[in-house]
Amino acid sequence: MTDRPGGRPERRRHTRIAAKGTIAFQLLDHEQRGRIANVSEGGLFVLTNVGAPNRLLARTVDLELRLDAGQAEWLRAAGRVIRLRPEGFAIAFDIPPPGFLRMIDEVTTASRARERIISVVLIDGDEQRRSAMAAGFRSTGCTVIEASTPLEAIVRLGESSFEPDAIALANSCPSNEAKQMREFIERDHPSVKLITIGDDVLDPDGFANWLSSANPDADLPARVRDALVAPRKRR
Repeated sequence: MTDRPGGRPERRRHTRIAAKGTIAFQLLDHEQRGRIANVSEGGLFVLTNVGAPNRLLARTVDLELRLDAGQAEWLRAAGRVIRLRPEGFAIAFDIPPPGFLRMIDEVTTASRARERIISVVLIDGDEQRRSAMAAGFRSTGCTVIEASTPLEAIVRLGESSFEPDAIALANSCPSNEAKQMREFIERDHPSVKLITIGDDVLDPDGFANWLSSANPDADLPARVRDALVAPRKRR
């Protein structure tokens, strides 16, 4: 994970896994939390809303980390800050913390199992429509986590070890809840595609990616595929 000044970047010795998790550390008077973007046996990259100060570079920090999963535990470790970026920073482990390699092995196994499967979180308070739309996603080979409210979806996201590929938010949610959910996705899951579901056939103005739920017995699988492969639009 180390860059060589003036030369070619060092080839990474460890496979990186795009697992979800949280890290917290403190060094002297500086405290910082962030979301884990990827992790390997040798270290991890952390995304932060506030950039880490330059004085952290090459410093060793004591930290706590936890991968998102139902039974995951907090692990204590020490690592060296080896790279600073506007969006986050990289930490390398000289010695992986106890229990970390076992955790990485479990996450690697799970990651390989889902590598070619698109995962979707579907949020819709209309049970009949949610069932029809979930069937449309599953018909294209997706795994679907269904939730009736944004709060339920947030809980389910916290239980998952990996980021979903897409979050489909139906317009049945009250406007204030939908707005808060979009802000939550933008802040905590910026790499996830947000798809808005509604009964209008045409794409209304103001939505990033639109999926019409009109006449689900017609060409719904084709519409789902189009929504999944369409380039992500800015929210």
